[in-house]
Amino acid sequence: MTFRQFAFNNVSRNKRTYAAFFLSSVFSVMIFFIYAMFIYHPGVENGEIHRFVAQGMVAAEYIIFLFAFFFLFYCVGAFLKRREKEFGILMMHGMTQGQRNRLIFMENMMIGSLSIVFGIGLGMVLGKLFFQFAGFLLDVEPLPFYLPLDAMVLTIVCFLCLFVAISVFTVLFLKRSNLLELLQGSQRPKQEPKASVFLSLLAAALLVMAYALAIWAKGAFVMVLMFPVIALTIAGTYLLFTQLSVFLIRLMKRNRHFYWNKTNLVTLSDLAYRMKDNARMFFLVCIVSTVAFCAIGTLAALASSITETTVRTNPYAFEYVTSADANQREATAARIENALKDGGFPFEKWEVTTKYLSFNKEEHQGISIVGVTEYNRAARAADADEVQVGDGEAVYYQRWPGEDVSGAEDGSLTVAGQQLKPRGIEGFSVMRSLSGNQLVIVADSVYAQAKESNFEHNYFYQVDRWKETKELSEKLEAEISEEHDGAYSFGARAPIYQELKQMANTSLFIGLFVGVLFFVAAGSFLYFRLYTDLESDRRQYGAITKIGLSEKELSRIVTTQIGLLFFVPIIVAIVHSAVAFVSLNSLLKLMMIASVVKPTAIVLASFVLVQFVYFWIIRNRYLFNLKRSMQ
Repeated sequence: MTFRQFAFNNVSRNKRTYAAFFLSSVFSVMIFFIYAMFIYHPGVENGEIHRFVAQGMVAAEYIIFLFAFFFLFYCVGAFLKRREKEFGILMMHGMTQGQRNRLIFMENMMIGSLSIVFGIGLGMVLGKLFFQFAGFLLDVEPLPFYLPLDAMVLTIVCFLCLFVAISVFTVLFLKRSNLLELLQGSQRPKQEPKASVFLSLLAAALLVMAYALAIWAKGAFVMVLMFPVIALTIAGTYLLFTQLSVFLIRLMKRNRHFYWNKTNLVTLSDLAYRMKDNARMFFLVCIVSTVAFCAIGTLAALASSITETTVRTNPYAFEYVTSADANQREATAARIENALKDGGFPFEKWEVTTKYLSFNKEEHQGISIVGVTEYNRAARAADADEVQVGDGEAVYYQRWPGEDVSGAEDGSLTVAGQQLKPRGIEGFSVMRSLSGNQLVIVADSVYAQAKESNFEHNYFYQVDRWKETKELSEKLEAEISEEHDGAYSFGARAPIYQELKQMANTSLFIGLFVGVLFFVAAGSFLYFRLYTDLESDRRQYGAITKIGLSEKELSRIVTTQIGLLFFVPIIVAIVHSAVAFVSLNSLLKLMMIASVVKPTAIVLASFVLVQFVYFWIIRNRYLFNLKRSMQ
């Protein structure tokens, strides 16, 4: 038997151990290859799909590749730790350090090469379905299938380099244990897990502080506090699994009534060691899962709220504002109305007039004022809240989030010789000022007395089937731009909706598979850890079975331990994500984007369901292998 055959047999005879590593590698290669197929597709390069999509795909490729490196590096390290006894036996029979390194390199390259072949093969099979899904999300014709030679070359070169790098780094960082330590393997005696009381309390304090800051942050403060909150959460999570979890288990063991009840003695005794041994893995799974939950939940919320967000930011299907003379504005209004009639779109029309007051002509500073009755007509047309303004009062409105509303606090507005007391900022206006200045709502009597610098005429049109008016809107915009003489502003909701929809769906399209990749990787971490402990579990439970442990009790103990292994990091990740979504919801409201509660709840529930199914399958397989090996 040659050395190459020996390496091949090592891989083929440990299929169960390498299964999750191989499948996760295949999945990473497949996603990378499919994205590369999309990037190099002639339809994208020729401009049939917006280049923003391809640029997002390129960013996703970098993320996938970087994540795959660290993920696979961790997996290889876990496998080598499990094979310490095997290496000890081989070295006792004369294997040198160089031969061991060569064996590891060959095994990694075998698995890597097979992963690349199967990943590209699956990508070719699922490529057409992927293009269909992309066309549906992006609201374009599905891209035709093609032979992706460039994508193949890119994927093969990138992942061959990745597996070579992982193999080299693994050999360089391989621990030089003595022969006795290698032969003992996982049977080396372990010290009882200990936890620092100070670090345990610090873990709780860091997480409470991070949650409090995240929930307290409102509006623009969310972005300011985002990185401090992330840093506190990461540090608190690490200490939670390395210190606080062990500390809590020790507290439970002190309760004799609970600790000595049925199988709790076995469960808790072993659980402390598992939590300590798996602390870093739990931390990685928790952080990776949190990133996946937040990314997919946020993108799903944005994609599902496009219609509501577009309506809130653009209250009217068509909006025409002008300071031109009567003939010009009536001609333009007639053009809009005729186009809607000819297109078969029934509509309702409103007209509101405002006055533009100039305070500093050199610096072009001023405001637009509108009477409360006129404004409320526009508000009713947009299904918005009406406003009440008393004599001597002024209500300031923002047209866009973050707009500077100067004068709302110092009471500096004077109209027709009367100083108006500001009532504050009432939110977002349903009207825009042609001059680009602030819009202020005043009493009708004040509006009538104001000596205007200029009139601004607002025409609003509501159309039930406004989503179908994109082509008509673009045609009208071009025609009005060519023929209009005076100052004007024309806006239509449908083109904005289509652009926002494509951007949101593109982000979801890109982030969905990356998030799923993170989640699959998190499940693979758990699988690796579980089967790494299979041999020691077999010896432990085999010994306990001889002194009376029943098969039912064994199933209960294993189910409890595997359940904690699978769900503790996921539950912590869900709590992290829920707090993040509370903070995110405040930020999105500032941006006039709808609530994220329903979409994120669906995303989290879906992940929990998938995790439960995965747990049930792995639990049954693990019990089967454990019982069979004990017979």
